Amino acid sequence: MKKIIIRLFMLGALAALLPAGAAAQQSDARQRTTETIVADGLAQLPAADAKVFNQVMGELAATGSKGVEMIAAMLVPADKGKNATFEYALNGVVAYVTDPAHEALRDDVRKGLLAAIDRCGDDANRAFLFSQLQFCSTASDAAAMARYLDDPYLADYALRALVSTPGTEALLLAEAGKDDLTAARKQALAYAFAEKRLAAAEPFLLTWLEGADAQTAEQIYNALAACGSQASLKPLAAAAAKTGYAWDDAGAADAYLRLLARLAAAGDARAVKAAKGLLKCDLQYIRGGALAILADALGVQKAMPYVLKALEEGPAEYRFAALQSLGKGDDKLFAQVAAGMPRYDAAAQAAVIGWLGECGAMSQADVITAAVASPDGCVAEAAIAASGRIGGEKALRALAGALEGPHAGAAMKALLAFNGQINPEVERLLAKDDAAALVPALKLAAARRMSAAADRVFALLGSSDAEVRAAAYGALPFVAQPQHMDRLSALLDASDEAHTAAIQSALIRTSGQLPADRRYGAVAGYMKASETPARYYPVLAQSGTQEAVASLLDGFRSGNRDAAFAALLTVENPAMTDILYGIAAENPMLTDRALMRYADLASQAAVTPIRRYQLYRQALALRPSAAVQAKLLGYLSGVYALPALMLAAEYLDDAQTAAPAAAAVKTIVAKCNPMPGGEAVRKALERAHEVYKELAKSDADAGYAVDEITGLLGKIPADGFAVLPADGLAGWTAVAVNPAEAKTLPARQVAKLRKAAGEAVAANWGAADGLLEFAGKAPATIGTEKEYENFELWIEWRSEGEAGMAVRSMPLIRLGGAAGTGLVDGKAARTVADNAPGTWNTLYVKVVDDRITLVENGVKVAENAVMTNLCAPGEPVYAQGRIELAGQGALVAFRNLWINELPSTPLFSLPADEAAAGYEVLFDGRSLHKWTGNTTNYVPLDGTIDVTATYGGSGNLYTVGEYGDFILRFEFRFITEGVNNGIGIRTPMGVDAAFHGMEIQILDHDAPIYKDISDYQQHGSVYGVIAADRVKFGELGEWNTEEIRAVGDRITVTVNGRVILDGNIREACQGHNVSGDGSKVNPYTVDHRNHPGLFNKSGHIGLLGHGAGIQFRNLRVLDLGAGRK
Repeated sequence: MKKIIIRLFMLGALAALLPAGAAAQQSDARQRTTETIVADGLAQLPAADAKVFNQVMGELAATGSKGVEMIAAMLVPADKGKNATFEYALNGVVAYVTDPAHEALRDDVRKGLLAAIDRCGDDANRAFLFSQLQFCSTASDAAAMARYLDDPYLADYALRALVSTPGTEALLLAEAGKDDLTAARKQALAYAFAEKRLAAAEPFLLTWLEGADAQTAEQIYNALAACGSQASLKPLAAAAAKTGYAWDDAGAADAYLRLLARLAAAGDARAVKAAKGLLKCDLQYIRGGALAILADALGVQKAMPYVLKALEEGPAEYRFAALQSLGKGDDKLFAQVAAGMPRYDAAAQAAVIGWLGECGAMSQADVITAAVASPDGCVAEAAIAASGRIGGEKALRALAGALEGPHAGAAMKALLAFNGQINPEVERLLAKDDAAALVPALKLAAARRMSAAADRVFALLGSSDAEVRAAAYGALPFVAQPQHMDRLSALLDASDEAHTAAIQSALIRTSGQLPADRRYGAVAGYMKASETPARYYPVLAQSGTQEAVASLLDGFRSGNRDAAFAALLTVENPAMTDILYGIAAENPMLTDRALMRYADLASQAAVTPIRRYQLYRQALALRPSAAVQAKLLGYLSGVYALPALMLAAEYLDDAQTAAPAAAAVKTIVAKCNPMPGGEAVRKALERAHEVYKELAKSDADAGYAVDEITGLLGKIPADGFAVLPADGLAGWTAVAVNPAEAKTLPARQVAKLRKAAGEAVAANWGAADGLLEFAGKAPATIGTEKEYENFELWIEWRSEGEAGMAVRSMPLIRLGGAAGTGLVDGKAARTVADNAPGTWNTLYVKVVDDRITLVENGVKVAENAVMTNLCAPGEPVYAQGRIELAGQGALVAFRNLWINELPSTPLFSLPADEAAAGYEVLFDGRSLHKWTGNTTNYVPLDGTIDVTATYGGSGNLYTVGEYGDFILRFEFRFITEGVNNGIGIRTPMGVDAAFHGMEIQILDHDAPIYKDISDYQQHGSVYGVIAADRVKFGELGEWNTEEIRAVGDRITVTVNGRVILDGNIREACQGHNVSGDGSKVNPYTVDHRNHPGLFNKSGHIGLLGHGAGIQFRNLRVLDLGAGRK
């Protein structure tokens, strides 16, 4: 026990020696200080999604008043910087703690806001803080907020906060009792009293009313309406009367009515008497308001005399107000109001009937239905509409009778929306022989889908009355059911042309109600038994099944060709694009009709835009009419890709297609992202410009297109896509050996191989009509004479088997075959993207630095994948090389090869002195082959390593090799403010290098979010161990140089030529990189945490990303091992 006490005493003494506040330094479960939590949280804003938002706000809220004050302290005047991130954070924290689930955190946040308001020196920022405080303040904050009521800028914000805070009434009344209040203060307090309904404020308000200006009077009137008593009636009545009860800016009349309503509802007799007096006002809205007050205060029955008088006397506005004052009413009220119908004029009768209908007054069905026959059209139509609303047998019969009268349209509309079942009445009407009743009844039966009326409808198909017969056929599709299909089939077999479509429609609807697996069989059975099977084609088509399509195709080939084709045009089935294309290709007389439908189906197909382009292209190749071409080009304009643009350009010189082609070119260029450039694109746009200029001579709207294209011509990049030759083999050469073989094989052997390759190419490769074709007799590869570095390429190919393609002279791409198009090395997951063997595919290839992207037919096959040098395994990929097309054992054709050369990557080479010293280049600007780990979020970009890792990291990037003593030199720049990164040294992979190795901090510590970080977190520090001197960075985007020298325990960091850290890690922690007692608190390190890997002898160098927005370049290292110190 004695030893334990002594040990505890020693630990306490050590804690006392720590810097002030360090022993009790606030930290979270991840041992982060408040400063770090705030900085980490702000770096993630705005949040990527709701989950991140809630996590960040929860962490920030948990820092309490200290964290809130810290964020608030980062707010700057508007002319000194931007506050969006900090305002976003504070707003989010307040929203988070006002959620009942997090209410425990609310008190500390509230205190932090109050303290921040006191400390803040900028009015606009203090106003913002007040706007947040009002959501979480309590009565205990009232005095603190009241201090700002005399502040000219903040008074209104403070007052609003006081209003929204419960329990501040006494303070507001005390403010009202002060002398010499300004008009603005009186207005503000009056607003507060109104919001709080504070009756005790009435004496102040009445006193202030004398001599008040219009703005002040407006606020006082509003407050008196909300909290006044009888004492306020006289002054408000006088103010309203002075304006003649008209609406004015001060709103006296409105305030008077609201006060009357409130007092009368509470039983105040004077208010009721005053409201009665207003019934004599000449202004109808005042009379209506007064009547509503009486109805509410006295009850509807006691107010009824006034209501009935209003209905009799009018005018319309007052009458409407009277009816509205009755609310939804009850049967007694309905009877009282309806009893006066004989005394009302027509307008009043229509209004009353309309109100009865809205109230669903079934008890007044006699009154309402009797009015259906009114000679006054307005009354009759009001009664018809009301009958539909109340429903019931009487109303239904009245409406049925009206179907045969002058208001048949209104009656039909009411019946279609009838409140209840109308079928019995419709059936009664259908039993008549009167055409005037039968025709509307049949329409109702159809509209209400009355299957019970089916037998009668079938019977009326034979009516001698043409109008009834037509109505019956019109109703047939809507009343027939699957059990009627036999009757429908018999009708169809015997029908004349005039009624065939209606019967087919009925069969389509009834068969559609069958289970999906029975539809085809049912229709096929009728068709087989019919002498006119073609009549069933439209029915068969609507099933849309594969069997139905096959049956229709049989009919097209050997039956009623025209009927089958017409039915095929209506089928909704993805397979129809291929079928219609086949029909169009094989039947020139049907090409246009087939392709018109084909175009619509292709535009709706659930395929990629590039696949749609292919569908449009193959249809255009059939050379349909100009109308069909125009339609296809119109749809093509929705594919924003270079192949679609170049295809549209082919139709600019045909007068019949120039206009839609020009529209497509304009639209595609405008909407492509990024915008394509180059001479071919410019020429297409210029030709489209000429087309529109000619059109503008007769079409003013074309002038807008001329202006749009003029703008586009000024924007398109000068450099862009150019065509690779395909009309001949000029520009292509036989490929015999790869670069590695060319270096290692004897010259005579290389020459022999080249001769054999040339002979194979001559025997297998040819070019004609824009195609490069491989005959498939023996393997042979052709390559461009020119070598390419970075580029993007569009290429179309087709083959029954497999072919290959090389970039930078490396055979990396497989085309087709059993495995499908993809990377030969198999690193990318296999994605099936090829079209059917023998059909054209469209491949997009992008090669930049050591990365490759493949998109086959619009499907990503490989995205930014790291290339492998298959010619020289283990070596970096070649800097440049040929594009090669490899024919293997199957026929292959290529066309439309468009290449865009991208900027060359700036390469880093060692200065002479560093080369002589033995430095090793870790990154040359292009290749990461000396690195491992997260090569997805650390990518070569324009000669840099660009970090795109999301906050929190997606894994780090490490050197393949390990280093003990070394000098690391590199350059870095911040692209985004507040970026946090780090250089891990002597670290294992996959651990937190700051603790299991060393982390040299990389931090944009000038960003406001890092205002309160500890010095050991500054840029260049050995994180948590030795603090670096603070360095001032330039503007975002400026490059900085850095050198890290690690020799034994001494670490030296130099930034932009200045040594900012030169210290001994062992001395810094007095040899205690971990706590002696095994606890998590280490009193010897400046961050008081254990650093078990601090004394590692060697390890990897790592880039430790905590967020996107930083770039590195020119990384090189000098290994000081093996005696080279």
